[in-house]
Formats: sequence, C-alpha cells, structure tokens
Amino acid sequence: MSITVDSKLETPISAPASSVAIYVQSLIVGALLIGAFWPILVGMCGSWFDEKASMEHGILVIPAVAYMVWTKWSKLVQLPTRPSSWGVALMFCGALQAMLGIAAHWIWLSRTAFLVSLVGAVVALYGLRITKELAYPLSTLVLMIAPPSFVYESLTLSLQLLASRLGEVSLEFLGYSVVRDGNILELVGAKLSVEEACSGIRSMLSILFMCTLYNYFFVRGNLSRGIILAMAAPVAILGNAGRIVATGIASQYNSAWIHGPAHDAFGYISIVVAGVGCVVVHLILLKLQKTWQSRHA
Repeated sequence: MSITVDSKLETPISAPASSVAIYVQSLIVGALLIGAFWPILVGMCGSWFDEKASMEHGILVIPAVAYMVWTKWSKLVQLPTRPSSWGVALMFCGALQAMLGIAAHWIWLSRTAFLVSLVGAVVALYGLRITKELAYPLSTLVLMIAPPSFVYESLTLSLQLLASRLGEVSLEFLGYSVVRDGNILELVGAKLSVEEACSGIRSMLSILFMCTLYNYFFVRGNLSRGIILAMAAPVAILGNAGRIVATGIASQYNSAWIHGPAHDAFGYISIVVAGVGCVVVHLILLKLQKTWQSRHA
C-alpha cells in the first residue's frame, strides 16, 4: 500500500509571500514600539527645536539614517532572515531601562532605552547578521539624543573658558589689545561675552554628526573613521575660536556686527569651516596612507 502526498503541501512558502509577512510584522512591531515610547519620543523631538538643548541637527538624523539603510538595501535583501530570541530579551531590557529612567527622572536614560528596544526589535525580526550590517546606521541614531545634562553642563563651562582663552591669545597675536576676565573679553570700545550658546557645544555636536555622515559615505577603514571622529572635537573648538576672533575684529570696525544676523552668520560660517577642516583631515590621512604603502610596497 502506497501513500501519496499532495505536492502542493510540500511547496515552501514563496519568497515574496515571506517578505510580505516580514514587512507586516515590522510595521506592527514598529507601531507598538512607537506607541509604547510615545511620550519619550515627543520629548526627544521637542529638544530638537529647543535652542538651549543645542540639538538642531537632531531633525536630520532620522532622514540621514533612512538614506544609509536605503543605500544598503540591495545587500540587505540578499541576507537570510533569521529571527533571534535575543532580540526579545533586548526589548525587555529596553523597557526596564525606560521605566528606570522615568522613575529616576533621567531623561537621557529613558531616551536611549528606545534605541535599545529598537535594536532588539531588529534582532527579533531579522536576526543578528542583518543587525550587524545595520550597526553603523543604528549607532548614528544616538546623535539625535541630547547628551546627559551633567555632561552637557560640564562641557559647556569648560568650552566657554577654553574658547575665551583661545580668543584672547589669537587677538593678541593679531595685534589687538584685549583683556580677559573669565569668559568676558574686553577690547577697545567693545566687550565680548562668551555665553553658553557661544561655547562651541552646539557646533561640536553638529560637526560630530557631519563627520559621522562623511565617514559612512566617503571614508574606508575603521582606523581612519575613528581618527576623523576624534578630530571633530578639536576642529570644532578651533572653528569656534575663529568665530570669536572674527567677532572681536569686526567689533573694532562696527559694533553692530557683534549682535543680530551678523553674529549668527559668524556662527554658521564657523561650522562650515570646521566641516571643511574634517575633510582636510581625511585628505591628510589618505596622503599618509599612500606614502606608507609606497614605502612598504
């Protein structure tokens, strides 16, 4: 006696149907994740428009990360989807971290908990291999979250004093008479006060974001990427010092230039100059790399 099996029952689920199921699951999990973290996400998005938070670049992080993922899409669709239970554990840890952050009134902890849960959702739905492929874009999302308040306050004060000192030294080197009292620079007929907004923390965070994007699209090698990211801080500090020097020089010709649109323009120009500085660092690294390779060929 022979038993026949309908061949239709042995046919595996087609790839398109499987893909549709994954996409539907992703939409459901994503909606639940956003709903669970909604109050936290609203507060985080609000910080992007808060001048005191210095997080204006935050609104660009999600579109930038989405574009990063899109550039990898052809490779991602070829990788096998292997959901992992580790993702569920990671989502659970994220939920606990969020509750701890809310209970302790630690905003940064609760906001980073969303990223922990997001990574967990990716692992749970797609597996560790795809998550590894998305490591750089997912890590970039950290830049949409403002630093912890104690770090921000400590950096702001230190940068204020450093920018004031660099401005004083540079102006004196250029032949201008200047007296520094803390974060206040007194020139002939003008007084410059390096406030928190002029400390350079805002430009530093923006330039760090710019360097992160530049690394992803134009830099190869973890060592080069690390060096460029490490140089983002000193380049931003020098750019902000240049802004103070330019403002001090302008004050000797027209005191109106140290306030209003002209003052803001100096700030934007300093960010552009600092961004160019990071590109120059990359070009220097490429030159050194070529020189080393030619000597050891």
